[in-house]
Amino acid sequence: MSLNGFIVDVRTVSESNLELEVDASRIAWEEYRKLVDELGDVLSEVDERWSARSWLVRGRSVRGRFRRVTAEDRRRILRFSPLPSSYSNILKNTRTYMYCLVADNCLVLEQVGTRKVYLLPRPMAPLLVEGVDKINREVIEPLRKNIREFKDGEDYLKIEQLLFRHGIDPTVLRTAPFNVGDFVVDVLPVDFGYSVNGDDVYTRMRRTEKVRGLEILKAQLSRKHREYALNAVSDITRRIVDLASGRRSHDLEGKLGALKEICDSLGLGDISERILKPLKEIMGVRASEREDLTEKLFGTRNLKEAVENALKAFAQVLEEE
Repeated sequence: MSLNGFIVDVRTVSESNLELEVDASRIAWEEYRKLVDELGDVLSEVDERWSARSWLVRGRSVRGRFRRVTAEDRRRILRFSPLPSSYSNILKNTRTYMYCLVADNCLVLEQVGTRKVYLLPRPMAPLLVEGVDKINREVIEPLRKNIREFKDGEDYLKIEQLLFRHGIDPTVLRTAPFNVGDFVVDVLPVDFGYSVNGDDVYTRMRRTEKVRGLEILKAQLSRKHREYALNAVSDITRRIVDLASGRRSHDLEGKLGALKEICDSLGLGDISERILKPLKEIMGVRASEREDLTEKLFGTRNLKEAVENALKAFAQVLEEE
């Protein structure tokens, strides 16, 4: 199995970048309560005006909390976004789309906590980086422009005036940066199939006392390559089984094609020929005909079971190599 391509690092923008904090410690508690209520009403009105589906807007609350500076000094902090909530939704939806784009084009080699190590096969790299560039051009840059225009508009001025009436310095709004950077996929070329035996540097070292260290290094690399190879097959298995389970897909042919390209790029042509090709054929017929065709192609009427068994057998061979 040829595990070479790019390790992917994903960097997205959080909607928290559209929020700001206001120190309301110096105003009286009753004034603070009025500020929270009125600010919530104004933000809800902003959402109604700026939402394409205003009848679905539920209103917006303002979050207050206390921050301890010292044992005697506790600050009352308001955290909110003065921008339309649709702007935050754009970032949320774009981040979800971004990770779907990565998941469709990459394999998960390892997971540490919630962080995943992605391998991007070489043939898939241009599609992924072009997709991220399109996100920045068509979504993020227009969002930055909308933010700039909103800050110069009447709604933003109304929020500033509201803060001022309740004893809060409105400068915090005027100077708020609302940093919305580009969504980024950094790629690092790697080859997990690297061989110590074929490296001239290590060939020369075999003539010295470092032979034992080379053998340990070789064993570690071989073990990690096998581990990642099995993880890659496991990730492919999960995707194929999902498709074989009959879950609806708006782009089944596209998903099968993407999986085939990933398999081919990693030297998994057997999976393409023995599983993906017949799976595509089965999914192309009427639902009432699928069990008969499954039995003809896989020897069982249960497609999910057939796919799982075929991939288990492939993984077993890989593990024994």
